[in-house]
Amino acid sequence: MQSAPFVLIDLGYPNLLMIKKMKRGDLDYQISDQGISFFKWKDNRSVHFLSNYHGNDTCKVQRRLKDGTKIDVTAPIVVKDYNGHMGGIDKADMVRAIYDRDRKSKKWWHRLFLLC
Repeated sequence: MQSAPFVLIDLGYPNLLMIKKMKRGDLDYQISDQGISFFKWKDNRSVHFLSNYHGNDTCKVQRRLKDGTKIDVTAPIVVKDYNGHMGGIDKADMVRAIYDRDRKSKKWWHRLFLLC
C-alpha cells in the first residue's frame, strides 16, 4: 500500500526566517491586514507568539546561561508581558488540579451538579 504524497497547503501562514539562520535574541515578525501580529523569536529554541494587542516593540529580558551567568537578550514586548502575567495562570491550574471532580460519592447527583 502506497501512502499519498505529502502536499504543503498554503494556509496563510507568514513567511519568516528559517530557524537555522536565527541566533539567540533574533526576532522576525509579520503583521496581517486584520492587525494580528505573528512573532518568531529565537531563545534557546524558537518561540512563536500571536497577538492582536502588541506591536513590533522590543525590550531586553534576562536569560541564564548554563554556567549560571545572566545575559540581556533582545525580545519582543509580548515575551515580557507573557512572563509577567503567566504566574496567575499557573496558580489557577495548580488549584484546579488539586480539586478532583470525580470523587467517589454515594450521592450520584452531586457529580451532575459539579459538572454543570
